[in-house]
Amino acid sequence: MTIAKKPNKNTLDIVLQGENKAEAFIAGASKSLVKKLRQNKQPIMIRFDPVLLEKVNEASRHRGVSRSSWIQYVISRALDHGEG
Repeated sequence: MTIAKKPNKNTLDIVLQGENKAEAFIAGASKSLVKKLRQNKQPIMIRFDPVLLEKVNEASRHRGVSRSSWIQYVISRALDHGEG
C-alpha cells in the first residue's frame, strides 16, 4: 500500500472550479435550448373528461414524458398515419 500526499487545497479548488464552470456552461446551454424550442410553440387550452385525462396521465407516466409531450406525440403520430 502506498501512502499518497494529501492534495494541495489550491489544486482541489482549481479542479472544483473547472467542474463548476462546466456544469454552469451545460446548464446555460440547456436553458437556452429549452427557451429556443419553446419560442415556436403556442400554448392552447383544451378540456378533457376527467376519466380520459387520468388515462392520458397514466400513459404519459408510463412513457416517462410530460403530459404535453405525450399528447403532441400521439397527435403527430395520428396525423402521420393519415388520420384527421
